Amino acid sequence: MSSFSIITDTGCDMPAVMAEKLGVAAVPLKVIIGGKTIDSSLSRLSIGKDSFYDLIRNGIAVKTASPSIDDFIRYFKRELKQGKDVLYIGFSTGLSGSYNVGRIAAEELAEEYPERKILTVDSLCGSMGLAILVRSCVKKQREGATLEETFAYAEYLKDHIFHCFTVDDLNHLKRGGRISSAKAMIGSVMNIKPVLKVNDSGKLEIVYKARGKKFAIAKMVEQMNRHFDIEENDVVFISHADCEDDATLLARSITKTFGINDFVISDIGPVLGAHCGPGTVALFFIGDSRSE
Repeated sequence: MSSFSIITDTGCDMPAVMAEKLGVAAVPLKVIIGGKTIDSSLSRLSIGKDSFYDLIRNGIAVKTASPSIDDFIRYFKRELKQGKDVLYIGFSTGLSGSYNVGRIAAEELAEEYPERKILTVDSLCGSMGLAILVRSCVKKQREGATLEETFAYAEYLKDHIFHCFTVDDLNHLKRGGRISSAKAMIGSVMNIKPVLKVNDSGKLEIVYKARGKKFAIAKMVEQMNRHFDIEENDVVFISHADCEDDATLLARSITKTFGINDFVISDIGPVLGAHCGPGTVALFFIGDSRSE
């Protein structure tokens, strides 16, 4: 049995079945709907995914918040009490404050458990990009890597996880402070479906401005062609915000271009879905780098 546990948070959008198979726990970020705060999960909100995106389509304000320090302490302590060290791999600081809350919790617990280690990684990743990083680290752990070796591997690999996505409505990103009001207004008027990536700093960056969803998806496949490392990927990850047909079109385009048939296709959870909005489709893989 390994001497350390790997913990992430629900910014990873990892399918619950996968998390259970990997033995990974996810600290829940918060979703605030109509003034009511709900813990997100790796399954679905109690109101159901479809209802969640329908709320957004109907103009209901949805906000998100980081877990509390007590939330992180509870998850970390559960492992520490069993005599295990902890590796926490958290949602990008370029997109959320969650990681820094986890880091503070780790520092507090270091005094209470001086014989144990808690190492934290700012993944600079989100959604299933974070899921890829966590999955790869669990694989390294099961191959016999120590806590320190797995930590070093995570720090290396995070810079090679490529995130590429397109959204239906730029106003969702504007409300979350991810892009400027001017960019959102121009995009809406001109029916621009931007292709964005998560850059080296873990923040969003527009790569292309496509006219229409199909062209945006084609541009995403182009990005994959430029950065994909075929030797490092046994599966390609796709997530979507209540637009399964777009995710299927993206997968078919990848199969046609690369001959790849192994995909993990999952829902974008409510934490990221609140900011990117329904109609978002995203692609994740291990590549040469995130830089152009």
